[in-house]
Amino acid sequence: MTAPEPAPRPPHPVTPEPEPPHAIPQPWKSLRLAAALAAVSAAAVPLAPSASAGSAAAEPAGHLSRTVKPAASIVYDPGMKWRCYSVSDETAGSNYGNDSRDCGKIVHPNRVNADCTWFGYTSPRGVECPAWRFVTYNWGQDSLRAYPGYDHQVQGDSGAPLKLVLQNNSRGPRDTAGQTQNCELKEVAVSHEYVGSSFKRKADGSTYNFADGQVKVAYDALVEQTGGFACEEKRALLTTDFIYRTARGINVISVVHFDPGPFSRPNDDGVLWSNNCRKAEGTADGCRMTVHGEQLTSGERRHLEVDFSGIARKYRGHLNDEAVPSASQIEAVQVVNSAKGADLRAEVSGLDVTLG
Repeated sequence: MTAPEPAPRPPHPVTPEPEPPHAIPQPWKSLRLAAALAAVSAAAVPLAPSASAGSAAAEPAGHLSRTVKPAASIVYDPGMKWRCYSVSDETAGSNYGNDSRDCGKIVHPNRVNADCTWFGYTSPRGVECPAWRFVTYNWGQDSLRAYPGYDHQVQGDSGAPLKLVLQNNSRGPRDTAGQTQNCELKEVAVSHEYVGSSFKRKADGSTYNFADGQVKVAYDALVEQTGGFACEEKRALLTTDFIYRTARGINVISVVHFDPGPFSRPNDDGVLWSNNCRKAEGTADGCRMTVHGEQLTSGERRHLEVDFSGIARKYRGHLNDEAVPSASQIEAVQVVNSAKGADLRAEVSGLDVTLG
């Protein structure tokens, strides 16, 4: 049974002008990226065929181009080895948990930012932002570590890649009247997204652009779905999402790694969903696209690698025909557990973003 097309939620307004060197986004700004992500992940369902993006076939994305120079990590905490993170509720726009016990391991002058006093960590150089964060969508804090409910865990010893657990038990919550299954989208994600804190800056203090080289995201993952589906739309997805900012707005490329049906079907050009760089009313907007990637089997741990530069070139027709604009600041990389009326657990470790 195919699922009906949900109406994607619009992202919060984003200022299109690039940031000046050494200007790190304020904490509230990062929440807007999650909204852009949620708009994409909500739409990863079968649609009528969209505008063709050339001769792209429907094979999984990733591994599309060879690296022409040695790849280097562009995040401060590759593998997520240190407890230097925050926890945020995107729906309420709030930060409700921080762990800064290991932030001193990754002190760097480009991370100093007085706007992050809420994080509760001050290094010898000054106030710093978290290296990464957990973010939830449509979960209240009263559902943390409950069933039905959600959880985010950090397991392992500092200095080695930590295991991050994303638990999203959305099978069972009732609607406000307490009568029927709540079928709203619910998400639990882990994210690199603080420019100058999560993401490194260049030697001159400027930010990295998508056009600076071959951008790849890699990590080890295990995903398990238990029970069935309680909603008409059979949704239990794990995705890797790459978010970058151009003069047009926020662009999001979402790659699906787990879809147990699969219940989402690609169009003839291999794309699961695209907004064709337009808002619902047809006005110009940032480009958002969802494609299939390497697939996970429930209960099996494996290594994933996604070549976002190759994907952008392959599906440039869905990205305003600009595969990689020269002005394209990298804003975020997120691994998202997304479900409606389903119980889904994901483990993530070794997450890194490289530029080659």
